[in-house]
Amino acid sequence: MPSDNFNNYFRSQQVSLQWLPVLRALALELSASADTQGLRQLFCKVGERFAKDVEERFQEVQTLIELEEYLNEFWAQLNWGWVHFTEAKGAIEIEHQAVPLAEAFGDEALVWSVGLLEGFYQTVFSVLGAGDTMKVVALDEACSDMTVQLRFSHQKT
Repeated sequence: MPSDNFNNYFRSQQVSLQWLPVLRALALELSASADTQGLRQLFCKVGERFAKDVEERFQEVQTLIELEEYLNEFWAQLNWGWVHFTEAKGAIEIEHQAVPLAEAFGDEALVWSVGLLEGFYQTVFSVLGAGDTMKVVALDEACSDMTVQLRFSHQKT
C-alpha cells in the first residue's frame, strides 16, 4: 500500500487547491450540458490555442529528440509532467506522464479532457510541417490516472 499512498499524494499535489474546486465544478457542468465527443472537440480547440500561444518554444526544432527535450522543459515549468516520443511504423507514439487532467477535472472527465493534449500535440506537429492527413489521437484504452497515450499517424478521411 505505500505505493498507493505515494501515488495519491503525488496526484493531490498536481492541481492548485485554489483552482481545484472551480475546475471540478466546471467539469461537472460541462458534462451535464454537452456530450463526450463535443467536450473532447472543445478541449482539442483549447489545446490548439494553448500550443499556438507557445509555438515559438518548439518551431525551430529539427529532431524528435530535440522536440521531446524542448517540450519536457516546457511541461516541467508548468508542473505538467513529461512526454516521451517513440517512432513506430508510420507513426509516433506519444506517452505523456504525470499530466494533471484527471486531477483537475476528475477521473471520469479523462475521456474528454484528453482532447486538450490531442489538440496541443496536433498543433505542435502541424507547426513543424506535418500534413493534414496526420492526426494525433488519444488511445482511450491506454489513458489512466496520470498517463495519456497518444498516436500521431496517418488517418483515413
